[in-house]
Amino acid sequence: MEAAETDVFLKAPEVAEKLKVHVTTVYRLARSGRLRAHHIGQGTIRRRGLRIPESAVAEFLRESAVA
Repeated sequence: MEAAETDVFLKAPEVAEKLKVHVTTVYRLARSGRLRAHHIGQGTIRRRGLRIPESAVAEFLRESAVA
Protein backbone atom coordinates (compact mmCIF):
# COMPACT_ATOMS: atom_id res chain seq x y z
CA MET A 1 0.00 0.00 0.00
CA GLU A 2 1.41 3.40 -0.99
CA ALA A 3 1.18 6.55 1.08
CA ALA A 4 -1.63 8.78 -0.14
CA GLU A 5 -0.76 12.30 -1.24
CA THR A 6 -2.72 13.70 1.70
CA ASP A 7 -1.22 11.23 4.20
CA VAL A 8 0.39 12.83 7.25
CA PHE A 9 3.98 11.72 7.87
CA LEU A 10 5.06 11.20 11.46
CA LYS A 11 8.52 11.15 13.04
CA ALA A 12 9.70 8.06 14.92
CA PRO A 13 9.12 9.60 18.41
CA GLU A 14 5.53 10.48 17.43
CA VAL A 15 4.88 6.91 16.29
CA ALA A 16 6.49 5.54 19.46
CA GLU A 17 4.12 7.67 21.53
CA LYS A 18 1.09 6.46 19.58
CA LEU A 19 2.13 2.80 19.89
CA LYS A 20 3.33 3.18 23.51
CA VAL A 21 6.74 1.71 22.66
CA HIS A 22 10.34 2.94 22.74
CA VAL A 23 11.67 4.87 19.74
CA THR A 24 14.22 2.10 19.13
CA THR A 25 11.32 -0.32 18.62
CA VAL A 26 9.93 1.93 15.88
CA TYR A 27 13.32 1.92 14.10
CA ARG A 28 13.51 -1.89 14.42
CA LEU A 29 9.99 -2.33 13.03
CA ALA A 30 10.85 -0.07 10.09
CA ARG A 31 14.17 -1.84 9.44
CA SER A 32 12.50 -5.27 9.49
CA GLY A 33 9.82 -4.09 7.04
CA ARG A 34 6.90 -4.66 9.43
CA LEU A 35 6.27 -0.89 9.56
CA ARG A 36 6.34 0.97 6.25
CA ALA A 37 8.62 4.01 6.47
CA HIS A 38 10.61 6.42 4.30
CA HIS A 39 14.14 7.72 4.85
CA ILE A 40 14.55 11.39 4.06
CA GLY A 41 18.10 12.66 3.64
CA GLN A 42 21.41 10.89 4.10
CA GLY A 43 23.87 10.40 6.88
CA THR A 44 27.22 8.69 7.20
CA ILE A 45 26.42 6.95 10.49
CA ARG A 46 22.63 6.94 10.63
CA ARG A 47 20.03 8.39 8.29
CA ARG A 48 17.95 10.48 10.67
CA GLY A 49 15.07 11.47 8.43
CA LEU A 50 12.75 8.52 9.13
CA ARG A 51 9.13 9.37 8.33
CA ILE A 52 6.20 7.00 8.79
CA PRO A 53 2.82 7.62 7.11
CA GLU A 54 -0.16 7.58 9.49
CA SER A 55 -1.75 5.01 7.20
CA ALA A 56 1.24 2.70 7.80
CA VAL A 57 0.71 2.93 11.57
CA ALA A 58 -2.97 2.07 11.17
CA GLU A 59 -2.06 -0.78 8.81
CA PHE A 60 0.50 -2.13 11.30
CA LEU A 61 -2.04 -2.08 14.12
CA ARG A 62 -4.66 -3.79 11.95
CA GLU A 63 -2.24 -6.56 10.90
CA SER A 64 -0.87 -7.14 14.40
CA ALA A 65 -4.25 -7.57 16.07
CA VAL A 66 -4.68 -10.81 17.98
CA ALA A 67 -7.72 -12.84 16.97
